[in-house]
Amino acid sequence: MGSLFCVRSSRNSCMRISAAALAGAIGFAGMAHWSRAEDETDKKVNFTADIAPIFKQSCVKCHSLNNPRKQAAANFRLDDRAAAIKGGKIGHDIVPGKSADSLLYKLIQGPVKVHGKNVDPMPKAKRGETFKPLPDEQIALIKRWIDQGAK
Repeated sequence: MGSLFCVRSSRNSCMRISAAALAGAIGFAGMAHWSRAEDETDKKVNFTADIAPIFKQSCVKCHSLNNPRKQAAANFRLDDRAAAIKGGKIGHDIVPGKSADSLLYKLIQGPVKVHGKNVDPMPKAKRGETFKPLPDEQIALIKRWIDQGAK
């Protein structure tokens, strides 16, 4: 009964060792996955490489000067990092190091009440459609970027 994991030739020994080897392999694979996930959350998020593409796809149509009105919605630009950090008419749009205090982060999760007024979630739903949030991975990336100082 020559199995790669057998120490003895009895069937029971082979099964126990095989099960232990399998359990060890699964545990090792799980640790490798956990380590990779931990590495991802420690990775520095870069505005130009990581965040700007999300904003370009979902936000800058309204939140830039490149639109028919030549004015960013709520005076909040997302096509430029410095302008984004400056904020818009409500203020506290992005609070570096504090996603929980950042209006941008709150709005990409759903509607928010600001100074007693309801503010629609972002990205804004098209006329006649319901709100479709950004994918969870993009929301998490924006949160990490803000929490890391929004650099």
